[in-house]
Amino acid sequence: MRQGRTQLLTCLSLLLISGCTLLPEAGPAPLQLQLAPLGKSQESRAKHYAADTQTLVVERPQSTPALNSRNIWYQPAPNQLMPFRDHIWSEPLPQQLQRISVDYLADQLSQISVHQDRPGIDATYRLSITLHTWHLDQLAGTLAIALYADLLTAEGKPLARWQWEQTETLSEISAPGMAAASQHWVQSWLEGLPEQLERVVAESGR
Repeated sequence: MRQGRTQLLTCLSLLLISGCTLLPEAGPAPLQLQLAPLGKSQESRAKHYAADTQTLVVERPQSTPALNSRNIWYQPAPNQLMPFRDHIWSEPLPQQLQRISVDYLADQLSQISVHQDRPGIDATYRLSITLHTWHLDQLAGTLAIALYADLLTAEGKPLARWQWEQTETLSEISAPGMAAASQHWVQSWLEGLPEQLERVVAESGR
């Protein structure tokens, strides 16, 4: 009995000394996925605006806590959401959408200066985006998206609201397939946004 207790204490001491050998490795780190930019980055873009140029600030999109994480979500059954185990976003989806939106809109809007929301920017307009849904629907084999965007004045007066509740067909039922569908949807979404923004801005200035 005493000998068994001594051996147990010796094993515990060795485990404490070795530290990281106490628990096994969980396996390789998850593969990180990200959305590709659609326009030039702010660093590579050089535009000169008149002193009275209007400014559009794109706020960081609001979202649920789940979408504000780096998890990539799928729906295996109604009212259930699960994160992919072997894949994550390189950064939270709202952060990616903000950066991609700013760079793309800055390329497309020639008479409006576009910036990320940060201290020191004097905004004429603010674009507020809210993500409600962004997951892979396993049963339907689609990417499900619900997104809202509000164009506001600097004082917070609403000028326009747009909403999108759509699905995108997946090339494969997987996290990479969802990322590819997300890329396609974001491109289609952004391609229609500059015209809508310019129309509302023109009407508000009359």
